[in-house]
Amino acid sequence: MPAKIESAGAIECILQAGAQVVAGAQAKLVFKCFEDAPPPFTVKIKDASGKVVLERVLRELPTGSPQSAPPLEFRVPANGEYHVHIKQLYGDVDGSARLIVS
Repeated sequence: MPAKIESAGAIECILQAGAQVVAGAQAKLVFKCFEDAPPPFTVKIKDASGKVVLERVLRELPTGSPQSAPPLEFRVPANGEYHVHIKQLYGDVDGSARLIVS
């Protein structure tokens, strides 16, 4: 079964097209912002136990368009749920997602 992502908020989290996400592989994420939100953004990804898998500041949102930043990549160590939270660093625009890898 392929990975599934459920997103909510003003910044949508999307699995990059064609990416097969399984345990031990890389997940590639891109984002779509529904409001005008200047960068930077902070991204935090946690596994089901609450352990931080990735924490990073993004100067530009990776959108998947030809001129955007490259997709955000992180290693998926095991099957389970991963929680993604992205927030504008100097504002209140944010989004969250639940990535389910099985």
